[in-house]
Amino acid sequence: MGNIINWSLAAYGLIVRPNDFASYLLAIGICNLLLYFAFYIIMKLRSGERIKLIPLLCIISTSVVWGFALFFFFQGLSTWQKTPAESREHNRDCILLDFFDDHDIWHFLSSIAMFGSFLVLLTLDDDLDCVQRDKIYVF
Repeated sequence: MGNIINWSLAAYGLIVRPNDFASYLLAIGICNLLLYFAFYIIMKLRSGERIKLIPLLCIISTSVVWGFALFFFFQGLSTWQKTPAESREHNRDCILLDFFDDHDIWHFLSSIAMFGSFLVLLTLDDDLDCVQRDKIYVF
């Protein structure tokens, strides 16, 4: 499944040739991060391991924050093809505290989501604390 998604993203890049290549690479990186998490969690559950409450809460809250962050990412407010002055003309009205626009909110939410993703990685294998190393299923 991961190969199909990555080859599809590569084919899209070759056929459409996106104007904003940096955002295209960022989207590929985010997709691969989310694919890895899904793969690891599925394999963990298939191997008979369980997910404790704290990692489960981290997974749920991080998924929600990623959803909101990706919503603001796909608004497409910034471009790297223009000068900062020209790009500033495309800004929307500030919606958070009358100071931050959608692009700023994308940065806030994506940094929180990345922190949450690392927190999930840190706590996901807490159920294996008392298991001997040679008894841990490797996938």
